[in-house]
Amino acid sequence: MQRTIEKITTLVFAFAIFNLSSGCKTTEQPIAQINTLPIIASIDLINVVDDKVKVEIKVNNLDADTLSYYLPKIVPGTYQNNSYGKYVEDFKAYDALGNPIYTQKFGDNRWKINNASKLSKITYWVNDTFDSETTHDVFSPTGSNILKDKNFILNLYAFIGYFDGMKENKYNLFIKHPESLKASTSLEKNIIKNAEANPASDKIDFFSFDRYAEVADHPIMYSNAENTVTFTVNGINVLLSVYSNNSTHKAERLMPQIERVIRAQKNFLGNINSTQKYSILLYLSSSKSNDARGFGALEHNTSTVVVLPESLSYDRLNKSLTDVVSHEFFHIVTPLTIHSKEIRDFDYNTPKMSKHLWLYEGTTEYFSILFQISQGLISKEDFFERIYEKIEASKAFDNTMSFTTMSKNILKDPYRKNYRNVYEKGALISMCIDIIMREKSNGSYGILDLIKNLSTTYGIDVPFDDDELIKTIEKVSYPEISAFLQQHVVGNTPIDYEFYLKKAGVKYGIRNIPSSYFIFEQQPFVTGLEATKEVIFTSDTPFNSFLKGLGVTQGDVLLSINKKKYKLKNIYDLFGDSNKWKIGDQITFKIKRNEEVIILKSKVIEPTVEKIIIELNPNASEQQKIVLKKWIND
Repeated sequence: MQRTIEKITTLVFAFAIFNLSSGCKTTEQPIAQINTLPIIASIDLINVVDDKVKVEIKVNNLDADTLSYYLPKIVPGTYQNNSYGKYVEDFKAYDALGNPIYTQKFGDNRWKINNASKLSKITYWVNDTFDSETTHDVFSPTGSNILKDKNFILNLYAFIGYFDGMKENKYNLFIKHPESLKASTSLEKNIIKNAEANPASDKIDFFSFDRYAEVADHPIMYSNAENTVTFTVNGINVLLSVYSNNSTHKAERLMPQIERVIRAQKNFLGNINSTQKYSILLYLSSSKSNDARGFGALEHNTSTVVVLPESLSYDRLNKSLTDVVSHEFFHIVTPLTIHSKEIRDFDYNTPKMSKHLWLYEGTTEYFSILFQISQGLISKEDFFERIYEKIEASKAFDNTMSFTTMSKNILKDPYRKNYRNVYEKGALISMCIDIIMREKSNGSYGILDLIKNLSTTYGIDVPFDDDELIKTIEKVSYPEISAFLQQHVVGNTPIDYEFYLKKAGVKYGIRNIPSSYFIFEQQPFVTGLEATKEVIFTSDTPFNSFLKGLGVTQGDVLLSINKKKYKLKNIYDLFGDSNKWKIGDQITFKIKRNEEVIILKSKVIEPTVEKIIIELNPNASEQQKIVLKKWIND
């Protein structure tokens, strides 16, 4: 959306923000009127020094003795404290005549400015995060990149901050960039007035924002414009911009699959139209020690920043990008359309987290799977396999922890270590709600209808009250949904997935699957330790029935089997030797456990692994068949 440009009448004034010795004369103004003036921000991507860029913030007519300037500690969509102020250096404040004003730094993210009524501008240098990821925990898609004349990842919250009490100010942002690099973003570039007066105008992009939250929500990637494509899907203009340092991957080749996926997502959402523009900013990393290594994405309301390895084959990159976009695109619904007051009025340095991560992340993740089966992109077997994987993955977390309590306290222990469960159990919560609604409505209504109803009740500009959401959900759905949420989301009762899947005529149970003795589904039960050259039993998959019956435990060191010794150098002999075993033969393992040598004896049996099976019940009732058909468009 193009916004009105205020207080800018000439090109000379617009370009003055890049002249660090210039400034505007200020006059007295009541503090109550501070929010009526825009903040002028500039980022210089041309004069990069020591892998840092210079930022300038100009303000006018302040009436305050002191004022604090902040970089965010945390931003929406992230659930850890990143403290972007740690990457700011040489912070300085000046009056209108260019005289320095005394400032003090408090903690990582706050600078206190004295004599603020004289303040005209502040300047500082910003370092990026991509090239130093071994020294911090900032997840790559939430960070920044400064690669002179090649690529800039501008998650703007890492470069531009806010003044205390002025987050509702308008922002005018000017970015001075190399002529060879173009901006990829969902933002509309504004036209600088009297641009014809200065030929340098094509090296300066101008963007405007109604409030700081919009600044934080709109990433920009500067890179070679040739590796970008745009296309339209059901009324949404989509931009795919790719940075590939070695030109390994091209946006044009990746576009067909992305277009197919987003078209299917839009068909799935129906009349939910939250945005007319969506941007996918893909950074392909070399994976070297001085490059991004946190692979994944960060959602924004109308875009996503994606970081993946450049070394991926075309097919694997396409699949990874499909998985990422399948999730991130649905964030145009939650939290863009439906969000709490904590999200709408986000506090970037003393955050108050919402109770409803199951809605923001869980429902989004569930939709990323559900739309694929409903739109014919995957088979029923694939769909059930993904549900199985969610159930299995959720077992790694505390199954009795209240989801609302966890969400509210997600930034601190012990809740923080359960965060990943919002994508596992969170999605399963939404699945159960979907099935309950299908059962109660004889197949007519599901969770997508619930989300549409909530979108009507609330909307982009109307946040909900955290404590009132479940009551509202009951009003627009069924009392059984409220009861489910109170018991399994607010409460700490584990979910019986078999009970809910049965409502849709789906069998859920355990089946013994044949296994090899030392490997199952390409997951070995043993590994070699390079340091000691030993063979150790370790696996992410539960041991098979043979190893369990023998008494092997994780961490045991294998010394020999029937007197044949095994070390790292002959570890692969295990697989060939075990293929020669015969059922009923006597077998003797010598293992080392906590430095004690132990002999384990058993007879050879056919090894099996217990695996949860989710499949259609051929004896399902007519009611169950109706629920199933409407649930996954069987």
